[in-house]
Amino acid sequence: MKLLQIILLSLFVTSIQAQTYIDGGKTRHRFAQMTIGFDSKVNLGEGSSSFRLNTSNELEKFRIEDQYSSRLIIGGTHFWGHADFYIAIPIVNWNNSGFDAGVETGFRYLPWQIKHNTIRPFIGTAFLSHNYKQGNGATLTRFKYPLTAGLIFNKGNHLIELGAGYNFQSGDKYFISPSQSININTSPLWLSIGYKWMIETTLSAEKDWKSGRTQAVTDTLAKRKKLNGLTLGVGPSSAFYTKESNHNESVAPYADHHKATVFIEFGLGYYWHKPDLQIQMAYRQNNSEIKAYDFKQSANRKALTLEAYKYFGDYHGFAPFIGPALSYEYLEVQQNQTGIRTTNDYSGIKPGITVGWDIRPNRLQMFYLRTHLRYFPNLNVNMPNGKSISMDQLEFNFIDFVIFPGRIF
Repeated sequence: MKLLQIILLSLFVTSIQAQTYIDGGKTRHRFAQMTIGFDSKVNLGEGSSSFRLNTSNELEKFRIEDQYSSRLIIGGTHFWGHADFYIAIPIVNWNNSGFDAGVETGFRYLPWQIKHNTIRPFIGTAFLSHNYKQGNGATLTRFKYPLTAGLIFNKGNHLIELGAGYNFQSGDKYFISPSQSININTSPLWLSIGYKWMIETTLSAEKDWKSGRTQAVTDTLAKRKKLNGLTLGVGPSSAFYTKESNHNESVAPYADHHKATVFIEFGLGYYWHKPDLQIQMAYRQNNSEIKAYDFKQSANRKALTLEAYKYFGDYHGFAPFIGPALSYEYLEVQQNQTGIRTTNDYSGIKPGITVGWDIRPNRLQMFYLRTHLRYFPNLNVNMPNGKSISMDQLEFNFIDFVIFPGRIF
């Protein structure tokens, strides 16, 4: 409890002092700021359509209605106010049109950096999931790469945003029965309005960095090996299936495929300062379920991964890393089709790779914000019909809160 209070107090105090990057020049301590907030989004039904069977058993076209949602936004402005990276997580969907937009991971570029009391335009893109369900059919999930644009207004620690996005590919095939498919068009255009609070966690260390005190303290502690130590990490993560399964294509093509999951990641590791090397055990558990008509299938993954990664650069506090990983994987597929239940699993060790970056203005902080990307190929569960379920996943841990317990005091 005391540790939590210290962390919250630190965030509160430093956020009060938050300044945008232009005020003090392009220093490493103003390179990035964390943001947290919310927005309201409407996916316009104009241009959206599907088909259903009418009372005469004939196909009838209808418009998919507007869809409203409220989302939690977590991210950060980078490159001194010229870039915005974020993840938007839907919390509430306000209608039942059958269509909804899932988690959005995006990037925005601002030609003119964020500035107090000024409106700035942005343009960007995103990685976004769209979901559609009709009747007892499958929840059809597809990933989109929309073009986004809008305006950002900055006032102190506050950002007010107006945005829009457009998907250039919104058509797809959908099964309205196990044997009959139609062509649907989901919402290509959306509008949003949002608010984000800028949280500054590093600016208070800028004075010591400029005076040389930070480097002197770093050198002294490094000689005593006091900058080596235990690390604890936790953060929201997501996994995206990279392959479709030939098993599902053969037994239930109308049920689609597993696409993505969201979960919490936990990490326990040790950091060596001089070689700039991190060793970590990371635990993740994610579950995905698909169902349609007489078919239901869940794919469950538990992974305990030993990874070692080396930092190979430092651009104003942006420190990338890369390294190998070995993961103990337990994979399980449960299936129920027309009342026949089966369970198949796999367990074993798989190699993979971890890449990512830290935001670390100096080497003395008690916590950092870290991003992981992981990939482990050949995660397959063999099924009784001789085919397999692919569980190859690209993992994306957008913001991992990593703390060094030994540096707190």
